[in-house]
Amino acid sequence: MFEGIKEMRTGSLKNLAVVVSIFFLTSYLSQVFLPVYFNDLGLSITEIIAILFFTFTVIGLLPLILLKIIKKFESLITFGIFSTMLFYVTLIYIKNPVVLGLAYGLSIATFWPSFNLLQFRLSKSKVRARVISLFSSIIPSIAGIIGPAVGGLVIQNFGFTSLFTTAIILYLAAFLFSVNIRFKPETYGFSIPRGRMFIIFFVTFIFSGFCESYWLAYPFFVFSVSGSVLYMGLVFAVSAVLFSIVTFLVNWLSDVKRARVEFAVIGTVLNAIWFFAIAFASTIHEVVALSLLSGLAHAFTISWFAHYGDSFSKEYYASILVMMEVGFMVGRIINLAPTYIFISEVNYASYFILLGVVSLFLLPLYIASKTSVKSG
Repeated sequence: MFEGIKEMRTGSLKNLAVVVSIFFLTSYLSQVFLPVYFNDLGLSITEIIAILFFTFTVIGLLPLILLKIIKKFESLITFGIFSTMLFYVTLIYIKNPVVLGLAYGLSIATFWPSFNLLQFRLSKSKVRARVISLFSSIIPSIAGIIGPAVGGLVIQNFGFTSLFTTAIILYLAAFLFSVNIRFKPETYGFSIPRGRMFIIFFVTFIFSGFCESYWLAYPFFVFSVSGSVLYMGLVFAVSAVLFSIVTFLVNWLSDVKRARVEFAVIGTVLNAIWFFAIAFASTIHEVVALSLLSGLAHAFTISWFAHYGDSFSKEYYASILVMMEVGFMVGRIINLAPTYIFISEVNYASYFILLGVVSLFLLPLYIASKTSVKSG
C-alpha cells in the first residue's frame, strides 16, 4: 500500500492527483443529476437517448482521430478539462439534444483516454492496480461522498444553474493545475497489437459498455426511489462511503496476489448479483445496502483494467486505450435500445435483470484470456 503511495512523490503524478481530485469532485456535484436536469428541461426519453447516442459516438471515434494527429496525446487531458467546463456553459444556455450530445462527448473523449494513458505511464506494473485504484476509484469515491450530497443540496435550494456555475469555476481551477503536468510525446502513433489477447479484451469492453447503467437508468431509478434531488444526492453520498471502504484494499490484494483475471471474475459475478438484486429494490435503504455489493464488484473488476495495461508493452498503451473506448462505444450504443424500451415503460426490473444476464457473458472471455496467456 505504502509503496503505491510513494509514487505520488513524483511531480507529474502529484499534479495529476490534484487535478483529478478537483475534476472528480466537480463531476460528482452534478453528473448524477444530469438525467433529472434533461427531464426538467422537458426533453423526452427519445431526445435524452439522442444526447447519449451522440455522446457515445464522439467518445468512441474522436480519440482515434486525435491519436493520429496529436503528438503529445496525453496532453489532451488539459483540453478535456477545458472542454468539460465549456460543456457546462452549454448546459446553461442550450437545449438542443444534438449540440448537448456533441459537447458532452467532446468533454469525455478528450479527458478519459489521456487520463487513462497517464495512469499507465506513470505507474509501475507491481503497483499498477493500486495507482489505478487511487485515481479511478478512491479519489472518485471520496468525491462521490461529498459531491452528490452537496450537489443535491444546491439544486434543492438554488437550482441547476447555480450548480453549473459553481462547476465551471472548479473546472477552471483543475485546468490551471493540469498545465503543470509533464507530458511526453507519443512516439509510436496508432498501432494495434496483433493476436487473440487484444481481441478478447476488445470484446470484453463491448459487453462492459452494454452493462453500464449509470448514464441514465440508474440515476432515474434512484431518483424515483428517493423522490427528490436532495435525497437522491444523499443516497449516492452514503453509497460512496461504503464503496470507498473496500476499493483500495481489494486492488492492493490484486497487486500482491497478481490475480488480475481471478479478481475480474469475482467482480463480474458480484456485479451480476447486484443487477439481479437491485431489480427488486424499492426503498432507499435497500439501494444503499446494495451499494456495498456494487462497490465490491467495481473494486474487483478494476483488476481487468490493470491486467489490460500489464498485457501489452508501452508502445501500445495509447492505441489500446482509444480502442477500449471504441469497444465501450459499441456496447453503450447497443444498450440504448433496451434503455429506451424499458425506461419508457418505467420497467427498471427487467432492464437490470437483462444487464445482469449479459454481464455473465464476460466469464468465458476471462477464461479464454487465461488460456491465451498459457498458450503464449
